[in-house]
Amino acid sequence: MSERKFWNKIKSNRLYLALTGIVGAILLFFLVLYLAVPSYTFADIEPFNGEFIYNPYTEINRINYIDFRSDKLENQGIKVYEYGYALGGARYLCLGYESKRIIDYPFLQSIHYKQFNIDKLNKKCRLVAPAHPSKGFKKGEMTRLDHYRVMEALSPDDNSLYYWDIALSNGHRVNIIATGQDFVTACIGENDAESVYKSLETGNSYAVAYHGKLAEVPELQSVKLKGDTLVVVLSDKAKEVRFIGQNAIVKQSVSNVAEAFYPIQKDDTYIRTEIEFEDGNTLYLNPLVHHQYQYFFDLNKAKIMKGRTYLMWAVYIIVILAYARFVISTGPRPKGEENGESHK
Repeated sequence: MSERKFWNKIKSNRLYLALTGIVGAILLFFLVLYLAVPSYTFADIEPFNGEFIYNPYTEINRINYIDFRSDKLENQGIKVYEYGYALGGARYLCLGYESKRIIDYPFLQSIHYKQFNIDKLNKKCRLVAPAHPSKGFKKGEMTRLDHYRVMEALSPDDNSLYYWDIALSNGHRVNIIATGQDFVTACIGENDAESVYKSLETGNSYAVAYHGKLAEVPELQSVKLKGDTLVVVLSDKAKEVRFIGQNAIVKQSVSNVAEAFYPIQKDDTYIRTEIEFEDGNTLYLNPLVHHQYQYFFDLNKAKIMKGRTYLMWAVYIIVILAYARFVISTGPRPKGEENGESHK
């Protein structure tokens, strides 16, 4: 009876009817929005491995310092915007975008929603970078999420180097970018947009944390492999050079050198280099990774489970139809039936 009184009240009051319609439309919108996201299957966690070593660095002939959050990027033809409205804080920097993605999932987001966002953004942007990951992503998610090439691991209010190492330790080749005051990304090559995007894609770039004048920061001169030995050459002597590997472990450090060597071991899944100078200026190099084949390529570690997705959608549709039928059946009845009378 209470349900019938509720529906009768709504039917007799236009304000109630309008409010109910609006609330129902909003709920239906979010329901469809969330249910439209497919389920993913993620490959088993597997660190980099193999007899070959991929070195992302080629000849360093020109270095362009770029802040991908600068308002001046448009003048260089580099188009960047931040995407994301989720209350949980998951954000993405979209580089080289053709159009902006408007839809997001504002409430709870599982790893499936975040992977779906990455895949959708990849269709509209040249590069997608999780932004300040420690504020919007769980550490466990970084072991699985795939299909992105760069990560905003350094910015004034966020240090996500450990999140970067989580991704690398689980076999995701991700390159670093740094943004904001006292942080830039050094892109190697010409200063046009295409060259900048390419340097980030290949890893022929590095991040810089600096104090004072950027022009006074020593530069990277070369990163080469001599056999299995990594050789890093700098334009000035560094206070300390750290070689970091699996699970963010410092494998070796050397002090007061302008040229540093590290013999990469068979069990080193990846090696990235941090270079700190006396004044605190620091360079963060992209990793060299072991791989199985002569020509390096990235494996696809996140795939849509079509069967499970279709089954899930079918179940949801049945539940929605069943609920709609229940609402209709408990709605207002003819006046005679409400008083216990039946129509003959």
